[in-house]
Amino acid sequence: TPLEIPTALLLLAAIISVFVSGDHVGALGLLRAYFLEPVVLFYIGLDVLDTQRDMRVIAGAFVAGATLFAILNLGAWAIALAERQPIVLSNAPEALYASPNAVALFLEPAVAIAAGFAMYADSRTDRGAALIALLFLLPSMVLTLSRAGLLTLAVLALVAVVTIVRRRIKLLLLGGAVAAGVVISQVPWVARRMANQFDPGNANNTFEGRLRIWKDTLHMLRDHPVFGAGLRAYTQVVTPYVTDKDRYGVPLYAHDIWLSMWSEIGLLGLVAFIALVALLLWKGWRGFASARGFAKALLWGTSAAFVAIAVHGTFDTPYFKNDLSVEFWIIAALELAALALATREPGLQR
Repeated sequence: TPLEIPTALLLLAAIISVFVSGDHVGALGLLRAYFLEPVVLFYIGLDVLDTQRDMRVIAGAFVAGATLFAILNLGAWAIALAERQPIVLSNAPEALYASPNAVALFLEPAVAIAAGFAMYADSRTDRGAALIALLFLLPSMVLTLSRAGLLTLAVLALVAVVTIVRRRIKLLLLGGAVAAGVVISQVPWVARRMANQFDPGNANNTFEGRLRIWKDTLHMLRDHPVFGAGLRAYTQVVTPYVTDKDRYGVPLYAHDIWLSMWSEIGLLGLVAFIALVALLLWKGWRGFASARGFAKALLWGTSAAFVAIAVHGTFDTPYFKNDLSVEFWIIAALELAALALATREPGLQR
């Protein structure tokens, strides 16, 4: 595949970071969970994703599982409203995860893949299933009240409009996206959440906190530019650089995927990860332009999923969790398999 060199460099950087870390045992656990196992699953995926049916099963299972998760989160909202529980804007109701933002991080790639099939699938069954999934995924995404999640949805809508070739459908999509944006902005919880974001004095405005975390992280990296803090050592190493511990505490991660990669696995790891994402975006969109049918739908979905990861990753860390790291590499495997299906590259066939 085109990813061997950056993947090898990423793994090398992660292995080095175990020795850099002050917690070698904990770092070994993260090396296994966030790098070794997901990459192994990536190559297993490439081996078994031979046919369109194989890809439909894996992509469909992912979207179906995410849809079930979205339904559970909508159920959590229904229970909260039925019991008249107060809705905390910074901690909206959710079913399984520790925070609603984590829900948004997981659901965004599923939204992208479902949208790809809704727009480009040549099978009515695939398109219908994708539309049904979106009926649950999109409201659940909105009700996470994640501002980065809402921004990511807006960017995905823009990508959908830009990539549609037919003018009439492009205008319909644009009108629908604008109308949906207006409706979403009128949802009371969303309206208050966004209003808080533009009030610097509001306690629920987290952008100031993000800026502080990024600034503190950059100060730390100025003193540790090559190897960063090491795996599972960010909190310990950044603590002396934190400027407002009493108000914000010490963060677990840098709340930015690029700074987090640099902090956790060093400059080599950051460069390797940027190369991975850049290759996946470039090859995915390039393949989408010439693909047809099922492959075109899947390539739009996987490429848009990496757009979502890059956008939300500016404000959070959509990788350093067991599920998110596996999700990243499974989507990468689906993309390369779809490219093989579209272009008949012999190197990617069994």
